[in-house]
Amino acid sequence: MSVSQRDITEFPAEGQRSFPSFPVLSSANSHPRAGDALKIDLIITELEVGGAERCCMELATYLHRNYHAVRIISIGSPPKPPRDAFHREVRSQKVPFVSLYADRALQFPLAWWRLRRFVRTQPPDIAQSFLWHANVLSAGVYPSFGIPLVGGNRVTEPRTGRHRWGKWAASRMKKLVCVSEEVATWTSQIEEVEASKLLVIPNGISLSRWEASSQRPCLWPDSLPKDAPVLLFVGRIDYQKGFDVLIERIPRILGALPDHHWVLLGDGPERVTAQRQIARTAVAERVHWLGQSEEVAQWMRRSQLLVLPTRYEGMPNVVLEAMASSLPVATLEVEGVRELLGSNTTEQSVGKSDWEAWESLVIRLATDRDRAKELGVINRQRVESTFALHEQLKQYEALYRTLIR
Repeated sequence: MSVSQRDITEFPAEGQRSFPSFPVLSSANSHPRAGDALKIDLIITELEVGGAERCCMELATYLHRNYHAVRIISIGSPPKPPRDAFHREVRSQKVPFVSLYADRALQFPLAWWRLRRFVRTQPPDIAQSFLWHANVLSAGVYPSFGIPLVGGNRVTEPRTGRHRWGKWAASRMKKLVCVSEEVATWTSQIEEVEASKLLVIPNGISLSRWEASSQRPCLWPDSLPKDAPVLLFVGRIDYQKGFDVLIERIPRILGALPDHHWVLLGDGPERVTAQRQIARTAVAERVHWLGQSEEVAQWMRRSQLLVLPTRYEGMPNVVLEAMASSLPVATLEVEGVRELLGSNTTEQSVGKSDWEAWESLVIRLATDRDRAKELGVINRQRVESTFALHEQLKQYEALYRTLIR
């Protein structure tokens, strides 16, 4: 596959008439699938590190390898280090990337105008959007040109002001892909989308790539003993992930586990406040803030337990990654958790917002290391049997072909 312009493309400046083209198949390419190639737009709010962003990146590279002409369109600006891992992967795979440079809510009309110009100049066969902003923006553009749109719901959005817009966007879509059965139920009941329009395609993971990543060395803090059992948090440092609860309870949990240390991977708006709060406690030296990191697989391989006090989700990708690492988890039974953990859900989660039970669960799994290891093995087996990334991505490809027949 060759690309007619540069591999990574930004939106043209005002007055400039050239637009990034779809990658085109060489006329000399004799691959049997070349004649079946689709032109596909994948639209996302931004391409920083996250669950939906990973799905978008994985889908783009899969479609690219399977001889489809695919572009990623980001509403926001290209991500900057250290949150640009997916953008770098897209670049390395030579998948065209388009940024609409709309980073603020007031720029949403500008993003609509730019996307509309872009699609009119280079229309795809089909478009797939991810997340609320991209769903709404795409619904205002692609159907106007008769281009089938597939939406993506990946979280049970708690902000009620967005539900009406979500319903409107869904009315203009051919299909709406939900990441879990619980998200599909929520979408049907709250956004009042007809069930026939919904399709569940769960997250998946490439075990071979994950294992290869886990074998790489990671930066080990000097303050963390090499033989210390590690409790691991991975995620945004914000309210959704329950970080306020985590910071409140870390002193009590580590007080009950005198040999354990806590490693926190991630960044977010509450980090500075949380660091100050922990610094005033007696366990501050056993809490290690590593910030945004590309070493998640390595740290999961070296940890005893993933701890995730999240308030709401769709299907938490970090739980899937922990399962792929043969790691047990201590979380709450939010959306998608039961579908991930299966019959072992009750041993690794508690009811929503039951923070006392969650604290006890963390201490119990950290203390009972034999059972924790057994749960980790079971988690890995479930990933192997149910969440192969290739199978999930094939479902998207099959859906696109069905919709443009």
